[in-house]
Amino acid sequence: MKARLEAPAKYRKDVNVWVDEAIWGHRLYNDQTPWLVFLEFLAIFQSRQEQAKALKEHWGEDTHEAFTYHIPRLLPLRQLIFNNPHLRFVEDSYQTDPERWKEWFKAFSSDDDFRYLQDRFGSFARLSRVVELFQTTAVEPHRKRRWTSRFLFPYGPNCLYADLPANANNSPDRRFFARSGELLYLMLNRSGNGELLANLISQKLLRHDETWNRVVRALPPEGYRIDSNPVSSTIGYLPFAKRREYGDLSQTWLTLLNLDLTGEALLDPLMRLSSLHMLIYMLRRANEEVGDSSEPKFVLEIASPKRTTLFELSKENFGANRMLPTRAVRAYIEAAKNDERWHEALQARDPADAVREYLAQRYDWQPADGIPSGDPETIFEALREYAESRHQQHVGKVHLEWAKQIGLAVSRRGSGTWYSPDDSLLKALVMCVVDEGREEYHRFLSKLYEKFRLIIGPNEAERAFGTLPTDQNAFLQNTQRLEQRLRTLGLLRRLSDDCAYVENPFRSNK
Repeated sequence: MKARLEAPAKYRKDVNVWVDEAIWGHRLYNDQTPWLVFLEFLAIFQSRQEQAKALKEHWGEDTHEAFTYHIPRLLPLRQLIFNNPHLRFVEDSYQTDPERWKEWFKAFSSDDDFRYLQDRFGSFARLSRVVELFQTTAVEPHRKRRWTSRFLFPYGPNCLYADLPANANNSPDRRFFARSGELLYLMLNRSGNGELLANLISQKLLRHDETWNRVVRALPPEGYRIDSNPVSSTIGYLPFAKRREYGDLSQTWLTLLNLDLTGEALLDPLMRLSSLHMLIYMLRRANEEVGDSSEPKFVLEIASPKRTTLFELSKENFGANRMLPTRAVRAYIEAAKNDERWHEALQARDPADAVREYLAQRYDWQPADGIPSGDPETIFEALREYAESRHQQHVGKVHLEWAKQIGLAVSRRGSGTWYSPDDSLLKALVMCVVDEGREEYHRFLSKLYEKFRLIIGPNEAERAFGTLPTDQNAFLQNTQRLEQRLRTLGLLRRLSDDCAYVENPFRSNK
């Protein structure tokens, strides 16, 4: 295993034990959904793009990126869209525009004076429709979050802003922009394709002249400075300078950004596949810590009207993947006993004190109630339990929650959780994997395994497990169900030679 880059001291001091962060980075967090990971990334990218440095950060074999980025608060815009409950009531209760504007100005309590909107929109109903559109198209509108943690759909750069606590003028609490977007940014920065990606992202995803971005730009007060009182942060920590996952991730981005699609249509597949790459990274790193050289794998059961043998296999596979990060934490702690300093501590005049000092230094272990007393093994077990308990609170939940949120897994009461892709993920996979307009079906299945470790058919199952883990017919029926599903979605057809081809209607611009 390659040596880790040195972590900034300030981050190590901010946590009570440096274990999850040492394995995967600072940090993965379950409350930050894949959409919020993606939004945080875009906000960081836009901040650095304004400095002409996006994805061009300096790093090296032993040098971590070090920079500060700034994300606007945009409070007037957010209050208007997400903290404005009287708009529809006023529109329904009063008949004329003068009455509506007057009553709304009285009812809408804010530090900002929004009277300028009357001149800009004239019609109160016109303003109401614009606000309603941004509310209904907001990111994850079904989630009951504080208004300061609700986000516009990222139509363009003026739609990006920081996550804030309930008191919007305070420092952020990092609950929803928890730094996973920083990890995504760092991965792409180290991919070797940063400059090319930066140009495509600016041209495709973050266009100032995009229609709805221009509408958003018209909502804040005249002369409002978007860069006033921003949230400033130093970039987080990604342990390893070079990894294959960074290049794989960047290739997915390049493929999607070169499709004949608008930026708006690319956001959802980019969000899903970016988090899938991060889940693969998480599993591969965990395997390295436990000393397992095998590759991650996801056994997908394509939805069936009745329970199949693949359901049980997929459920078992999900359970193993879900527990793997916890095993990695345990292995990372157990590695302390292989260090010469552990044996030296046991030979010290006061072994308990020496072990306590060694473990505190190695893992930056500083529990709020202090390191417990006892013999060396008791102290070691306390550390292991502490690290595992902390892991289970947040990082240990990431696999379950992200897999469900990107459409990779489903949960049913009484049945558990297993891998079964939804239509949106299938469309994203077709967009990414089918390069030249169409792909022979079995070659498509092979590429899904090669790129994303997804197992659907018998050939891929045999490659992943070494031998078929269950009856071959179960996998063949699985491929037949996927073929029918893709045909229903308009993404597959059989030609006159009776060969099935998966079709990508969004052909590359290359």
